[in-house]
Amino acid sequence: MTKHSIGIDLGGTFIKSGIVDSKGKILKEFKIESCSGISPKKVIEQIEKSVGYLKNNFSKKISGIGIGAPGVARNGKVYYPPNFKNWKIVDLKKEFSRKYKTKVQVDNDANCAAVAELKFGAGKRFKNFLFLTLGTGIGGGIVIDGKLYRGEFNGAGEFGMTTINFKGPEFPGGNPGAVEAYIGRNYFLKNQKDLIKPLGKKIDFDEITKLASKGNKTAKEFFKRYGFYLGVGLTNYFNLMDVHTAILSGGISNAYNFFIDECNKTIKERSLPTIKKNFKVLCSKINNNAGVLGAASLIL
Repeated sequence: MTKHSIGIDLGGTFIKSGIVDSKGKILKEFKIESCSGISPKKVIEQIEKSVGYLKNNFSKKISGIGIGAPGVARNGKVYYPPNFKNWKIVDLKKEFSRKYKTKVQVDNDANCAAVAELKFGAGKRFKNFLFLTLGTGIGGGIVIDGKLYRGEFNGAGEFGMTTINFKGPEFPGGNPGAVEAYIGRNYFLKNQKDLIKPLGKKIDFDEITKLASKGNKTAKEFFKRYGFYLGVGLTNYFNLMDVHTAILSGGISNAYNFFIDECNKTIKERSLPTIKKNFKVLCSKINNNAGVLGAASLIL
């Protein structure tokens, strides 16, 4: 019998959500601002709005709610997610199972997306791969021998926290000069003001991607810089893990075609000989839905 669950993809900028069936089909979707810069209480209210919208006029039984959240997730609790103001340890499982009287599962958002990629996406072709989400934060999942590696405290895959410049910029993650401080959405926009200024005020990645597709040289240079920093980070991960495949997801990966050449060039210049001769950096085929599918899979 086909089952249905709600998948919540909690991001630093938006909450994406949907009702998913056991075949991996999204039947209903909703997107709302996460309000991560206000308070945990406000974020919870936004999740409640998402659940309310999805359940409204949906007649079939919901088996449960799966939540993918940034930071370390363990036993239903989310610990110190980066970019979320005043959030220390919040028990989302307790909060929502009590409110909705249903099964609730919580995991790291990138772990959820990695599982979705393994089950429904390009990851089906590989026994081993690194899965990176490129957005407000830089998260990820590590798949070894077809299984998700979680680490001792369920926190493996925090690629954004690795340092590429020990004297680099500070950011809320607590590790100066980390990858996320360079290629996290808000940090990269802030650090590239010299390129962004000619393009317009309050411009975001989506608008810059459109400009690059029209041949704008400044927009192309913007993504060339992004590809360089991403390549530096991936070189470290490939060299450390001896895993030769990375799959990119998240909103910024929509600009894949504009940064991938510089990314590949950087990896070839910096990686070990065994890596540079045989590596792949791919773009997720279920990119926009990976987080929701993976979160729903926690229940299904």
